[in-house]
Amino acid sequence: MLRKNKTETIDFREFMAGNHRTPRQPSPNTSIYSIFPAAITPGSFFPVHDPVFALFLTGSAAIAGSAFFQHFAAKSGSPAISEAIGVISRFVFPVVVYGAIFWFFFTL
Repeated sequence: MLRKNKTETIDFREFMAGNHRTPRQPSPNTSIYSIFPAAITPGSFFPVHDPVFALFLTGSAAIAGSAFFQHFAAKSGSPAISEAIGVISRFVFPVVVYGAIFWFFFTL
C-alpha cells in the first residue's frame, strides 16, 4: 500500500523557533505607483449638467414636495386633498424609484 502523506516529526524547540520551514526565494522588489488624476468635487457626485440626472433630481424634489404638501393639507383640515395626493403618489413614487434604479445601473 502506498502512502501519500508522509508525517514529519519536528522538535518542539525547532517549531517554536521557526527553523522547520523550508526557505523561500525572496520576491523581486517592484515599485507600484498609484496616480489619481481626478479630484472629488460636488459636481462629480451631482452631475447637474446631465439632463437625465436633472430630471431625476426634479422628480425627487417633486415627490418630497408632494409629501410635504400632503402632510400640510392633512393638518389644515383638507382630508380630500390629502387623500388625492396620496392616491397619485402611490403610483408616481414607485415609477420614479424604479426609474432611478434603472438610471443608476444602466447609465453610469
